[in-house]
Amino acid sequence: MKPPRYISGELFLRGPIPLWWLAAASRLGGKALHIGMYVWYLAGLHDCMRVKVSISKLQDMGVKNRQAAYQALAALEFHHLLFVERRPGCCPVVTLIL
Repeated sequence: MKPPRYISGELFLRGPIPLWWLAAASRLGGKALHIGMYVWYLAGLHDCMRVKVSISKLQDMGVKNRQAAYQALAALEFHHLLFVERRPGCCPVVTLIL
């Protein structure tokens, strides 16, 4: 059986995403994997490894509050899976590290 095909208008996650990256993010616990998958989604959408992450849009990914999002971003950054540029009053700008 073949994997499902893309349906026009449907949102999808673009790859390839390195398995080591996913495994490392999943071991961090909390919402780190949720945030990581959303960052990879944005990177595929914009065809760029550097994206602006709107914390308010993370609710669709199961991240209910800003505190959890900031903790997950900090954990991913601490483990060198991504780099976060923070500016007061602005969305964080995240660069994926491979």
